[in-house]
Amino acid sequence: MEKIVGVDIGCTKMYMYAEHEGKTFENKVPTGLDCPRERLKQELDAFIERLPFEPEGVGMAVPGLVEGDHRVQLSDVRSLSGITADDFGQGRFPVRLINDVKSATIAETVHYKDKDTLAVIMAGSGTALGVYSKGRMFTGAHGFAGELGYCIIQTAEGPQRLDSIAGGIGILQQAGCGIDEFLERINRNEPAAMQLIARAGEHFGMALTNVIHLFNPDVIVVGGSTATYPGYMEHALETAQKHTLPDMFSACLIAPAKDNKRIVALGAMEYMRSGMRI
Repeated sequence: MEKIVGVDIGCTKMYMYAEHEGKTFENKVPTGLDCPRERLKQELDAFIERLPFEPEGVGMAVPGLVEGDHRVQLSDVRSLSGITADDFGQGRFPVRLINDVKSATIAETVHYKDKDTLAVIMAGSGTALGVYSKGRMFTGAHGFAGELGYCIIQTAEGPQRLDSIAGGIGILQQAGCGIDEFLERINRNEPAAMQLIARAGEHFGMALTNVIHLFNPDVIVVGGSTATYPGYMEHALETAQKHTLPDMFSACLIAPAKDNKRIVALGAMEYMRSGMRI
């Protein structure tokens, strides 16, 4: 199975990718938490219609809780909750659904085949964790393990989710502006923006510490757009090193994703192509 389409549906964008005879095809469209499922279907159909081949399958990664590879139980993109693979394929081609961070983890395993335990953290609109150890994905009892962004942190304002403090949407809500304006504020070294990114990075660094202590990975791969905000990872790594047992920190490589733009879509393609079960 080579004629595969990979789809990454996120909280702010939908990215579609395919390869054929040495050429690549891609498209990105805006979504949002209230994006209707009909629009998602229309964008996928429009992308497929422009391809020079009929797809043999579509791998689709989504934020949220996925049952098996066929149904989304709950998603931050609200219209995805309850949707099934058949709703997208409609008998035209097989579709497999997968949680987005697990998809990213599959993509990164290709680059670390000699490692025992790989952790992938996607720091984008929200924060999530995938762990691949000894040839298997860690999924938990019902396949929902890895919702790192829902872990609770005690702050001066009371208990908060990690996503609210260190996730992309949470950061922009605190800043009260869009991403372009926020990045401009950082570039201007505005004190409020610098303080906000420092706080977010520090809390993400504490999450890194917890992942290292809990899973003892050889490698942590960090992907997602929020991880690219100036200063975010610098504060995170400094915090993680400060609070992690030295031997465990030194034994763990923390690296950026190999292809941050395509990581989730590439993992979804591999999930569809390989037929692997997680």
